[in-house]
Amino acid sequence: MKPEKLDRFTVCLEKGLLPRLDEISSERGYPSRSRAIGDFIRRAIVKKDWKGGRECAATISVVYDPADSRPGRGIEALLRANAPAVLSAQVHRLRGGRTLCTVTATGRPSGLQRLADALRALKGVTHGSFSIVSPL
Repeated sequence: MKPEKLDRFTVCLEKGLLPRLDEISSERGYPSRSRAIGDFIRRAIVKKDWKGGRECAATISVVYDPADSRPGRGIEALLRANAPAVLSAQVHRLRGGRTLCTVTATGRPSGLQRLADALRALKGVTHGSFSIVSPL
C-alpha cells in the first residue's frame, strides 16, 4: 500500500477539549485524532462549498409503505424529471414491510435541496434525509 501524502501541523486546544475530541473520535470509530480532525475539516469544506453553490454529490433517502402506490409513482416521476442529476436509485425492503429508497445525485446545492424537499414531501413518505456528501 502506498503511503498517503500528509501535511503536518500543531494544534493547541483549550483545556478540556482534548478529552471531548477523544470521546467523539472513539464514539465515531476514528482510528486517530488526526483522522477525526481531517473528517471535521472535510465536513466544514463541504458546508462552505454547499453555501457557495459549487456543484456537489448528495444522497437523499426516503421511507414509505409500498402498499400506498403514491410514493412509488411520485419518486419515479421526480427521478425522470431530474434525470440529468440522478446517478442512481436503490430500493430496499425493510423489516416491517416498509421500503427505503436512496437516491445519489449531483448538481448545485439549491437544485439538490429542491429534489430532496420534493421527495420528502410526497404523500405517503414517512421519513426522509438529505446529505451533501462532497463537492465535485
